[in-house]
Amino acid sequence: TKKPSNKPGSAKKRPTSNVFSVLEQHQVAELRELFNLLDTSRAGVVGRQELRDMLTVWYERAPTEHLLHELMAEARGLPLNFTLFLTLFAQKLRDTDPPEVLQNAFRCFDSNGYGTVDAEELRLWLTTKGDQRLTDEQVDEIFRRQVPENGRVKYDALANLFHDC
Repeated sequence: TKKPSNKPGSAKKRPTSNVFSVLEQHQVAELRELFNLLDTSRAGVVGRQELRDMLTVWYERAPTEHLLHELMAEARGLPLNFTLFLTLFAQKLRDTDPPEVLQNAFRCFDSNGYGTVDAEELRLWLTTKGDQRLTDEQVDEIFRRQVPENGRVKYDALANLFHDC
């Protein structure tokens, strides 16, 4: 039988997460800062309440229990340490279409070529079509952040808003 070597560097290495290669350096730094703000106990983990507090600040209202449960379920019962936190957010960022893709989608509703879409038509599509339908309250929040002018919304700014959320 072969004895395990005690030479430096001969220990079996655990596989590392590629999350750091997926995100840009500034994104990792921003998420580190956010994690540190959330980790008020300085225990190196973020709990359900800290996550609730963060989402409340982001969305300017408390998250639904369903959303909170979904996010915690993605952690599969593990403590939400920085690496897991980063992995979850990297997945969310990776699943987001770039602004150009969103702009092209909105452009389909811009019949007159002014760079705007009808706010009520947009509301109808966002609340009744697609796999991830929004509630009227969520659309109201979008319209608070990107206020329609004369019943129309500028879709370049709207695409950036969706991408940044």
